[in-house]
Amino acid sequence: MIEYKEFLRIPGPTPIPPRVMNAINTPMIYHRSESFGGVIESIIKNGRNIFKTSGDILVFSATGRGVMEATVVNSISPGEKVLVLVNGKFGDIFIEIAQKFGAIVNRLDFNWGEPVDTNYFEEYLKDNPEISTVFVIHCETSTGVVNDIKEIGRISNKYHKFLIVDAVSSLGGIDMNMDDWGIDLVCTASQKALMTPPGLGVVAINSKAWQKIESSKNPRFYWDFHLYKEAQERKPKQTPFTSPVSLMLGLREAFEMINEEGIEHVINRHERVAKFFRKEIKSKGFKLFPKNESDCANTITSICTPEGFSSDKIIDMLLKKYHLRVANGIGKLKGKILRVGHMGYQADLLSNLAIANAISEVFLQDK
Repeated sequence: MIEYKEFLRIPGPTPIPPRVMNAINTPMIYHRSESFGGVIESIIKNGRNIFKTSGDILVFSATGRGVMEATVVNSISPGEKVLVLVNGKFGDIFIEIAQKFGAIVNRLDFNWGEPVDTNYFEEYLKDNPEISTVFVIHCETSTGVVNDIKEIGRISNKYHKFLIVDAVSSLGGIDMNMDDWGIDLVCTASQKALMTPPGLGVVAINSKAWQKIESSKNPRFYWDFHLYKEAQERKPKQTPFTSPVSLMLGLREAFEMINEEGIEHVINRHERVAKFFRKEIKSKGFKLFPKNESDCANTITSICTPEGFSSDKIIDMLLKKYHLRVANGIGKLKGKILRVGHMGYQADLLSNLAIANAISEVFLQDK
């Protein structure tokens, strides 16, 4: 049992707005009813505005890694040569999944704390024409770096490569223009800037992607995109299996909130809050982990722990003194950085000022 309320400022799961909580707590409805069909229809309509696509929107009972797997199993075949762009922990996850399903995986590594070098990426595609598919993380949550998906999309299309983007910690907080940037598949999850509890994965698919999906030789059942598309074409709209109805009600409400504010305003708000937080934290003597501040994502800030300090100790002090939860580094950055989320409902100026002050105070207290 949680003995006190934790004020979450981690890069997911994020705090849930009251409107979304109220929607989740409404009485259960039948998942084959017209009412639930209307929920799916609303998610698709508003979801297209958020992804900026005219393509299909599919919702799965899954976490982010579930829909990462779904994009792999639906789009590649055993023996197919793919490329994964890696500049943090989550790129490695795409590699692991693709290898499990028989892909021949090439990896292109970049320094943690730096974005994908798009010039190097283009040279690699030029020299490796056998690559069919490119996988990339939009916001690399392990480091706080955002990759230039627009340019990666331009290059991938130039060399006729299929492009899959993980937007789990970016969609709804960082600009994503799926159609204009030439992205074929985008996967995301509910628990970050989409302001809904963990448990839902969302995939956006363009028309070109369906051609690729048709040719995939990998077996699939629960993750089969065709089953979800066929279910959506019924009247009322459905999902092929029992959905987490309450979470879907929450996601519909979150999508409505985003579209009421306007996706451009939402993205601009995230940018303002992130820049404000970074300015405050730097003014208190802290250094950001990414090499260049321009590479920082608007949904997360990674802070270097000063020499002689451990992230673990600072996290513990923040919990004890303020009931404030920030995240440790992961992988080789564990103990070396603090990761502060400012996405969705937590992307506001006042609370982020309080967080910067709290982090500064616990460091001063421990000196």
